[in-house]
Amino acid sequence: MASSKHVSMFFILLFFFYKSNATVNEKTDPKINFEVLSNAGLDSILQIQKVHDSLTRKDLIKVNESLLSNGTNDSAFVNKTLAILYSEDNNASKAAKHIKKYIRSTKDLSILSDHVFSDIKDQKPYNDLVKKYKPHFNFLALIHALTGIIGIFIVLVLVAKKNLDRTSVLLIGAFVLFHSLFMIHISLYVSNYHLKIPHTFYVSTPFSFLYGPLLYFYFKRVVQNYNLAVKDLLHLAPTVLLILWLTPYYMLDSTEKFYLLLDDTQDVLLSTKRLVLLKALSLSLYAVAIYNVYKNKKQNNKENIEIKSRAIWERNIMIIFVCYTFAYILHGFVVMRVIEYEPFEYLKAILMIGMIFYIALMSGLRPEIIMNANGNNNSNNKLPIKYEKSNLTLSFSSELKEQLFELLLEDKVYKNNSLSLEMLAEMLGTTRHNTSQVINEHFDMSFYDLINYYRIMEAVDIFDSDQKRNLNIIEVAYEVGYNNKVTFNKAFKKYMNQTPSTYIRSLYLV
Repeated sequence: MASSKHVSMFFILLFFFYKSNATVNEKTDPKINFEVLSNAGLDSILQIQKVHDSLTRKDLIKVNESLLSNGTNDSAFVNKTLAILYSEDNNASKAAKHIKKYIRSTKDLSILSDHVFSDIKDQKPYNDLVKKYKPHFNFLALIHALTGIIGIFIVLVLVAKKNLDRTSVLLIGAFVLFHSLFMIHISLYVSNYHLKIPHTFYVSTPFSFLYGPLLYFYFKRVVQNYNLAVKDLLHLAPTVLLILWLTPYYMLDSTEKFYLLLDDTQDVLLSTKRLVLLKALSLSLYAVAIYNVYKNKKQNNKENIEIKSRAIWERNIMIIFVCYTFAYILHGFVVMRVIEYEPFEYLKAILMIGMIFYIALMSGLRPEIIMNANGNNNSNNKLPIKYEKSNLTLSFSSELKEQLFELLLEDKVYKNNSLSLEMLAEMLGTTRHNTSQVINEHFDMSFYDLINYYRIMEAVDIFDSDQKRNLNIIEVAYEVGYNNKVTFNKAFKKYMNQTPSTYIRSLYLV
């Protein structure tokens, strides 16, 4: 009995001795030397953590922060590790900070889609980072991209069309093309895909000072039949200066451009503000100039044979451009922090998109609006050889021209299907030769071309005014002075670049 008690006591003492020895050994374990671990490298740290679970999250954070401060060669991996650790520690601010550092080192934006940050996905610092840098093709980006693609397609269609005034097509085509390329660039920007293609940095910026001049000279062309001159190249001076100013940015490699896009440096922000201010000034000046051209059109109305649809086109495109200019000024106020109202950003985009769609629609369905207003070219004022010995004085020629305008615009003599050059000369009280010379000199047309042109413009006005769309083509042909449908169709296609039937169908779409 006593023996069994001694045995039990022995085992109890042995157990307490073992526990006491274990406790002493645990207390005598050396403390974690973070400096040694930091110098050991990442692989050693991870090995230690895997073999002996002695490093807590705070320990790992301290080790990795120490690695960064000591200038580790693998800072990208360390930053990613810290981002994950801070995310697990629910510290979104520090996690976001190290995510950005990792992106800056590697240009790897896929980290923003990593599920390991699910713990902080609803926190503002992380959300702000994702919104600013994660590539995501949203609805706004889609609309901008589609607008740009449609605009480019319309430019190709216009260039391919025949019988259009080449100068007008060049001006309005360039206007649409530059806006379309800008739309595609904006699409990349709002979806953050510009970070994946750093060379898009400032790529559409040189277009900023071209919008105004292109539309201004287009207006002068279609309203005043203006011919471009060498002196007009001065309007390109701001664009040339802007390209020279941006050249240092264009010369940077993709990594340097990526850093500029990622960091939003003060230099870039200041440059952006200056550009916005200068672009707003340029748009404003040309908007005023375009409005003046449009307003003064009334004074030269007799010199312009035009149709209602073209007048509506000119008015609408002028209004849209003026409204876009005003919206861009508001956008400038937002950029300059004068006001803070985000919808102004969307207003500018909506008007630009609307302008491209309107130009695309009208240019595609109504190509005749691209032609200059007179449908002729008065650039050559030299008289044909057969008129060089004419006794018609300049003053009498001008007087006959005014009388001719009155007969055409007010009396609409072209509606007479038996009208001849002799009859017109009799109405003017002059000779057949003088009448022919006045038409050639002031309209650069033959008698038959002039009468046909007025007849077709009258027909177009009738079609445009027919709200119910129930007019018969042959009835309109008879009304404007033609004796048969075949001749009418041929003349209509010559001046409108489409048949009467096609034109009428386009009216339903417009």
